[in-house]
Amino acid sequence: MIIPEEFNDKWDVNKDGPLIKFNYQDLMSTDFSDEVKRFLSIGGLPETPPPYLEFTSSQSLLRPITYVFNMPEEFQKYWFLGSTGSGDPICIIEKQENVVFLHNSDDYKEVFINSSLNQFAESLLVYSKMIDKAIEVNGEDAFIDNDIPESVINWLIEEFERIDAKCMEKECFWFTKIENLYE
Repeated sequence: MIIPEEFNDKWDVNKDGPLIKFNYQDLMSTDFSDEVKRFLSIGGLPETPPPYLEFTSSQSLLRPITYVFNMPEEFQKYWFLGSTGSGDPICIIEKQENVVFLHNSDDYKEVFINSSLNQFAESLLVYSKMIDKAIEVNGEDAFIDNDIPESVINWLIEEFERIDAKCMEKECFWFTKIENLYE
Protein backbone atom coordinates (compact mmCIF):
# COMPACT_ATOMS: atom_id res chain seq x y z
CA MET A 1 0.00 0.00 0.00
CA ILE A 2 1.34 3.40 -0.97
CA ILE A 3 2.38 5.81 1.78
CA PRO A 4 1.81 9.59 1.51
CA GLU A 5 5.49 10.43 0.92
CA GLU A 6 5.68 7.89 -1.92
CA PHE A 7 2.49 9.31 -3.44
CA ASN A 8 4.06 12.79 -3.37
CA ASP A 9 7.18 11.45 -5.11
CA LYS A 10 5.24 9.61 -7.80
CA TRP A 11 2.57 12.23 -8.57
CA ASP A 12 3.81 14.41 -11.45
CA VAL A 13 2.64 17.89 -10.42
CA ASN A 14 3.89 19.43 -13.70
CA LYS A 15 1.92 17.02 -15.86
CA ASP A 16 -1.05 16.08 -13.66
CA GLY A 17 -1.57 19.21 -11.56
CA PRO A 18 -1.08 20.20 -7.93
CA LEU A 19 -1.91 18.25 -4.81
CA ILE A 20 -4.34 19.66 -2.26
CA LYS A 21 -3.10 19.04 1.27
CA PHE A 22 -5.31 19.22 4.31
CA ASN A 23 -4.33 20.90 7.56
CA TYR A 24 -3.44 18.20 10.09
CA GLN A 25 -4.76 20.29 13.00
CA ASP A 26 -8.16 20.57 11.27
CA LEU A 27 -8.22 16.79 10.88
CA MET A 28 -7.54 16.22 14.60
CA SER A 29 -11.22 16.83 15.44
CA THR A 30 -12.33 13.99 13.13
CA ASP A 31 -12.65 10.32 14.06
CA PHE A 32 -10.54 9.19 11.12
CA SER A 33 -7.52 6.99 11.70
CA ASP A 34 -4.06 8.49 11.99
CA GLU A 35 -3.30 6.87 8.63
CA VAL A 36 -6.08 8.84 6.87
CA LYS A 37 -5.08 12.06 8.64
CA ARG A 38 -1.45 11.55 7.63
CA PHE A 39 -2.35 10.80 4.04
CA LEU A 40 -4.57 13.85 3.65
CA SER A 41 -2.06 16.21 5.29
CA ILE A 42 1.18 14.83 3.79
CA GLY A 43 0.09 13.17 0.54
CA GLY A 44 -3.05 15.10 -0.18
CA LEU A 45 -5.34 14.66 -3.15
CA PRO A 46 -4.73 15.76 -6.73
CA GLU A 47 -6.70 18.85 -7.68
CA THR A 48 -8.21 17.50 -10.92
CA PRO A 49 -6.96 13.98 -11.66
CA PRO A 50 -8.14 11.69 -14.42
CA PRO A 51 -10.69 10.30 -14.95
CA TYR A 52 -12.36 13.72 -14.75
CA LEU A 53 -12.40 13.99 -10.96
CA GLU A 54 -12.23 17.22 -9.00
CA PHE A 55 -11.05 17.86 -5.49
CA THR A 56 -10.68 21.65 -5.71
CA SER A 57 -14.11 22.16 -4.23
CA SER A 58 -12.88 20.53 -1.03
CA GLN A 59 -10.68 23.60 -0.42
CA SER A 60 -8.62 21.48 2.00
CA LEU A 61 -11.50 21.26 4.45
CA LEU A 62 -12.91 17.87 5.31
CA ARG A 63 -16.54 17.98 6.44
CA PRO A 64 -19.54 15.65 6.50
CA ILE A 65 -21.46 15.90 3.24
CA THR A 66 -24.52 17.09 5.17
CA TYR A 67 -22.60 20.34 5.86
CA VAL A 68 -21.65 20.77 2.21
CA PHE A 69 -24.98 19.89 0.63
CA ASN A 70 -28.49 19.95 2.01
CA MET A 71 -28.81 16.20 2.58
CA PRO A 72 -30.65 14.10 5.15
CA GLU A 73 -28.86 13.24 8.39
CA GLU A 74 -28.49 9.58 7.32
CA PHE A 75 -25.68 10.81 5.02
CA GLN A 76 -23.65 12.27 7.89
CA LYS A 77 -21.23 9.31 7.84
CA TYR A 78 -20.03 10.46 4.40
CA TRP A 79 -17.25 13.06 4.43
CA PHE A 80 -17.00 15.08 1.25
CA LEU A 81 -13.71 14.93 -0.69
CA GLY A 82 -14.68 16.11 -4.19
CA SER A 83 -16.74 15.06 -7.18
CA THR A 84 -16.80 12.95 -10.32
CA GLY A 85 -17.10 14.43 -13.79
CA SER A 86 -20.86 13.89 -13.49
CA GLY A 87 -21.02 15.90 -10.27
CA ASP A 88 -21.45 12.87 -8.01
CA PRO A 89 -19.95 13.55 -4.56
CA ILE A 90 -16.82 11.52 -3.75
CA CYS A 91 -16.67 10.73 -0.05
CA ILE A 92 -14.76 8.84 2.56
CA ILE A 93 -16.97 6.92 4.97
CA GLU A 94 -16.39 7.65 8.63
CA LYS A 95 -15.27 4.60 10.66
CA GLN A 96 -14.78 2.10 7.78
CA GLU A 97 -12.81 4.66 5.69
CA ASN A 98 -13.83 3.32 2.26
CA VAL A 99 -13.82 5.80 -0.60
CA VAL A 100 -17.15 5.90 -2.48
CA PHE A 101 -19.21 8.18 -4.63
CA LEU A 102 -22.88 8.92 -4.16
CA HIS A 103 -24.73 8.51 -7.45
CA ASN A 104 -26.78 11.71 -7.60
CA SER A 105 -29.11 10.48 -10.35
CA ASP A 106 -29.86 7.26 -8.44
CA ASP A 107 -31.05 8.64 -5.06
CA TYR A 108 -27.44 9.03 -3.93
CA LYS A 109 -26.83 5.29 -4.01
CA GLU A 110 -23.37 4.47 -2.65
CA VAL A 111 -20.92 3.22 -5.30
CA PHE A 112 -17.64 1.70 -4.11
CA ILE A 113 -14.37 3.21 -5.37
CA ASN A 114 -11.58 1.88 -3.08
CA SER A 115 -11.14 0.20 0.30
CA SER A 116 -8.89 2.99 1.63
CA LEU A 117 -7.62 6.45 0.83
CA ASN A 118 -4.13 5.04 0.17
CA GLN A 119 -5.54 2.58 -2.36
CA PHE A 120 -7.58 5.35 -3.98
CA ALA A 121 -4.45 7.51 -4.38
CA GLU A 122 -2.49 4.60 -5.84
CA SER A 123 -5.38 3.86 -8.24
CA LEU A 124 -5.27 7.49 -9.42
CA LEU A 125 -1.55 7.08 -10.06
CA VAL A 126 -1.94 3.95 -12.18
CA TYR A 127 -4.87 5.43 -14.11
CA SER A 128 -2.71 8.43 -14.97
CA LYS A 129 0.13 6.09 -15.97
CA MET A 130 -2.32 4.16 -18.19
CA ILE A 131 -3.02 7.39 -20.07
CA ASP A 132 0.73 7.95 -20.53
CA LYS A 133 1.17 4.39 -21.83
CA ALA A 134 -1.73 4.81 -24.29
CA ILE A 135 -0.25 8.08 -25.56
CA GLU A 136 3.17 6.45 -26.02
CA VAL A 137 1.61 3.77 -28.23
CA ASN A 138 -1.24 5.58 -30.03
CA GLY A 139 -0.33 9.27 -29.95
CA GLU A 140 -1.33 12.32 -27.93
CA ASP A 141 -5.08 11.96 -28.54
CA ALA A 142 -5.22 8.29 -27.51
CA PHE A 143 -7.11 8.89 -24.27
CA ILE A 144 -9.42 11.57 -25.66
CA ASP A 145 -10.24 9.34 -28.65
CA ASN A 146 -10.59 6.30 -26.36
CA ASP A 147 -7.90 4.59 -28.42
CA ILE A 148 -6.37 2.57 -25.60
CA PRO A 149 -4.43 -0.56 -26.62
CA GLU A 150 -5.80 -3.77 -25.14
CA SER A 151 -2.38 -4.57 -23.65
CA VAL A 152 -2.53 -1.27 -21.72
CA ILE A 153 -6.07 -1.99 -20.50
CA ASN A 154 -4.94 -5.45 -19.36
CA TRP A 155 -2.01 -3.86 -17.51
CA LEU A 156 -4.43 -1.45 -15.81
CA ILE A 157 -6.75 -4.29 -14.75
CA GLU A 158 -3.80 -6.16 -13.22
CA GLU A 159 -2.69 -3.03 -11.38
CA PHE A 160 -6.18 -2.37 -9.97
CA GLU A 161 -6.45 -6.00 -8.82
CA ARG A 162 -3.02 -5.74 -7.16
CA ILE A 163 -3.92 -2.46 -5.42
CA ASP A 164 -7.46 -3.33 -4.31
CA ALA A 165 -9.18 -6.42 -5.76
CA LYS A 166 -12.54 -5.21 -4.44
CA CYS A 167 -12.43 -2.16 -6.73
CA MET A 168 -12.75 -4.46 -9.74
CA GLU A 169 -16.05 -5.98 -8.64
CA LYS A 170 -18.97 -5.46 -11.00
CA GLU A 171 -20.58 -2.00 -10.86
CA CYS A 172 -17.76 -0.49 -8.79
CA PHE A 173 -16.24 2.78 -9.98
CA TRP A 174 -12.96 1.43 -11.43
CA PHE A 175 -14.69 -1.62 -12.96
CA THR A 176 -17.00 0.78 -14.82
CA LYS A 177 -14.05 2.92 -15.94
CA ILE A 178 -12.41 -0.19 -17.42
CA GLU A 179 -15.66 -1.08 -19.22
CA ASN A 180 -15.75 2.44 -20.69
CA LEU A 181 -12.28 1.91 -22.18
CA TYR A 182 -13.70 -0.92 -24.31
CA GLU A 183 -16.48 1.26 -25.81
